[in-house]
Amino acid sequence: MTALLDLPTDVLYTIFPYLDVADFLALTGCAKTLHTYRQDPNYWRVLTRTTFRIPPQPLLQADGARWQWLYRRLRTQTQLYTWGSNGCGNLGHGFVATGPASTGDHDWADINARNIGWPKKVLLDDMTEPVGVVADVQCGGWSTTLLNSIGNIYLCGGIDPSSAFMTRSVHRGRDRNRATSQAKRLTFPSAYPPTTKDRHEPSTAISQFSTGRAHILGLADDGKVWQWNNEEARLVKPLHVDVSDKVVTRVVAGWDRASMFVHGTGIVYWPHDTPLRAGNAEADAILIDTAIVPGTGFTQSRNGRETPDTLEARIGQVTNHILLENFILFITSFNKVFLYQAVFPLPDLDPPAPIEITAFYPSSSDSPFEIQDIQGSFRSFAIFTKSGDVLMGNRAMLDAFNAGTYDSTSTEPSHPAPSIIPALQNNSITSVAIGDHHFQALRSNGTILAYGADPQSCGALGLGFPEGTGPLRGLIAEHFSSDGTLGRNVGRQVWFERLMQRWLGEMKEKAGMEGEAKARGDMILPRRGQAAQNVAAVTAVGDYFEREGKKWEDGVVEEGAMGSYFVLKVAAAGWHTAALVLVDEEQAERSRQMHVVPDKVDDEVKDEKYDWHGGTWEDIDAPWDQLTKALLWLRDSIWRLARNFLGLQERDETMEEEQKEAEQEELGDQTRYSWSDQPFPRLRMANGEAMPGEIEITE
Repeated sequence: MTALLDLPTDVLYTIFPYLDVADFLALTGCAKTLHTYRQDPNYWRVLTRTTFRIPPQPLLQADGARWQWLYRRLRTQTQLYTWGSNGCGNLGHGFVATGPASTGDHDWADINARNIGWPKKVLLDDMTEPVGVVADVQCGGWSTTLLNSIGNIYLCGGIDPSSAFMTRSVHRGRDRNRATSQAKRLTFPSAYPPTTKDRHEPSTAISQFSTGRAHILGLADDGKVWQWNNEEARLVKPLHVDVSDKVVTRVVAGWDRASMFVHGTGIVYWPHDTPLRAGNAEADAILIDTAIVPGTGFTQSRNGRETPDTLEARIGQVTNHILLENFILFITSFNKVFLYQAVFPLPDLDPPAPIEITAFYPSSSDSPFEIQDIQGSFRSFAIFTKSGDVLMGNRAMLDAFNAGTYDSTSTEPSHPAPSIIPALQNNSITSVAIGDHHFQALRSNGTILAYGADPQSCGALGLGFPEGTGPLRGLIAEHFSSDGTLGRNVGRQVWFERLMQRWLGEMKEKAGMEGEAKARGDMILPRRGQAAQNVAAVTAVGDYFEREGKKWEDGVVEEGAMGSYFVLKVAAAGWHTAALVLVDEEQAERSRQMHVVPDKVDDEVKDEKYDWHGGTWEDIDAPWDQLTKALLWLRDSIWRLARNFLGLQERDETMEEEQKEAEQEELGDQTRYSWSDQPFPRLRMANGEAMPGEIEITE
C-alpha cells in the first residue's frame, strides 16, 4: 500500500484544499517532510477567499505566510473606514444638520458635521443588524456597499438620491435633517430566503458583487444574477441569450449600464434602469433585452490547434472588463486593450466591432510588455502591466479612438496619450479606486496614496479640510468651499491613526498663533480676507509632514513587517472613499506610547485605590482626582439606567457620543507628546527660498 509520504507532490496539492485548518495543520505537523507544505500559498489563498469571500486581486502576489496572516486576522481585526461627502449618509456615519449650507454664508461647522475629512471608523457592531466580517466594499454615487463573509450585501446611504437614508427629526428642540448611521441589508423576493450564518442559501449567498452609480449587481453561489435598483433584488433573465447551460463568471456595474460575462458568449450588457416588462410571468425576475459585445466570446484552445481567422480569434479571450460612462473597456489574453461604445439597442445589421486602443503599447517591440489588469470608473481608468507600470487613461482618449482620430505615431500634443504619474510606477500598486475628481492608489504593503482634487473640499482625499489640518498635508484651496488640490502631482499617504490627526492639529495651532511661527502660518493657512496660500510653502510643509509621518511606527514595526493599519481594499465613487482595513490595535497602541512623554510623578501624592471607571486597581492621584473619577462613574451609571428605562438605542445617541469624545479629548490635553515642545517647522521651499522665521531651517 502506498504511504502518504510516497504520493507525488501534485497529488498532495490536490488533497490539501479538502482539509479544514485543524486537519491541515495537524497533517503538516506530523512529519518533517510534510512540514514544508505548511506555508503552501495555494491552500491559504483558497481557504481565505472561500471562508471570507475575499474578491480576487490579480496584482496581489502574496506568499503562503501572507495569506495565513490574513486568514488569522480577518475575523477579528477587519474594520471599515470611510471619508468624504456624507450628504446622503453614504459613509455610514450619522449627522444632524443645523440648516441648509447652500445659501448665504456657509456654516462650515455644519458642512463638516456631514463630511468627513479624515478616515473615520464605521461602527459596524453597533448597527441594528450587526454586519459581521466584511469581505468586500464598493462605492456607488450615493452609497457605500458591503459584502460580508456569509454573502449578504449591506447598504449605507441610498442606491439613488431618492432612496438615501434621510429623515426629518427633532433634535434638542429643533427640526433638522438627519442621516442615520445604519447599514441596511439588501433583500430578495419572498420566494428566495436570505442566507444566514446558520443556513447557507446558494441562490441568495452572493459570491461577487459590483456597485454602479445607481444600481448594484450580485452573482450568487449557484450562478444566479441579481440586480438592485432599490432595496429589493430582481432576478436578471436576459432575453435572446441562453445562460441556462453556461457559466456567468462575473458581474460588472457601471455608470449607466449593467453587464455580466458569460463563458463562451462574451460580455452581455443592458441599461441599468430596465423596467419590469409588462406581462412578465415571473414577478421576481427582470426579463431584459440585452446586447453582446461582438467578438468577446472566444475561449482559448487547450489542444494547441490553430483557431480560425475570426473576429473572436483576433481579439482573444477576455480576461477582465470594466464599464465607464458610455464605454466598455476590456483586456484579452493576447495582451490587447479594446473599447466598445455601449450603445443600446445594437443595430440589427452589422453591429460595430470593438476598437483596439494602441496608445498603451511600447514604441519598441523589444520592450517587455504584459498587461495584467484594467480598473476604472466614470471617465477614468488604469492599465496595470507586469513590469509595475500604471498607465492612466481618460474620456478624451476614448472619444478620440472611438471617432477614429487618434494616431499613435503622431507627436502632436493635442492627441491623447496615457498619463504617467511617476509616483505610481514600480511602486507595488495593486489597485486604483477612482472617484469623480480623486483617486486612491493601494500599495501591496497596505498603504494608500491619495491623488487628484478634493471637490468642494469635502474631504474625499482623506487629508483633512482646508480650514483644518489639510494645508499641513499639502492641500491647497482658494477658499473653504473651493476644490482642494495638491501642489503638484504627488500622492499623499492616507493616515488612519487618530493620534496623528491630533499631532497635525497641535502643529497647526502653533502656526496660527501670534509669535515667531505666525508668518509661516500666514503662508499656508487659508484665512478670509487675506492673501491666498503660498503654493510653494504648502507643498514644502506637505512634504515635511509626509516624511515625518512615515517614521510614526519606527521602533515598533520592523522594516518590511505589516503596519498597524493594513488596507485590504479601497473603493471610491463620486465624492467619497471607503477602505477595508486590518487594525492591529495592540501594535497601534505601542506606537502611540512611543510618542508619549512620561510625566514626572511625585510618589508621595500617589495612593493605590480602586479605579471605578475601569474596574481595576491602579495608582490614582490625590483625593480630588479620586472624587472626580467617582463622580464620573456615578454619572455614567445613572445615564445607563435612564437609557435602559427609556428604551433608547445607540443610534439615538450620536450627538451624546460625540460630546463624550470631545470631553475625553479635553481631559487628554494634559498628556505631553514628543511634538509638544517642537516649534512649527521652518522649511526651504522648492524655489530655494526659506520660509520666514527665527528658528533654524529644517532640511
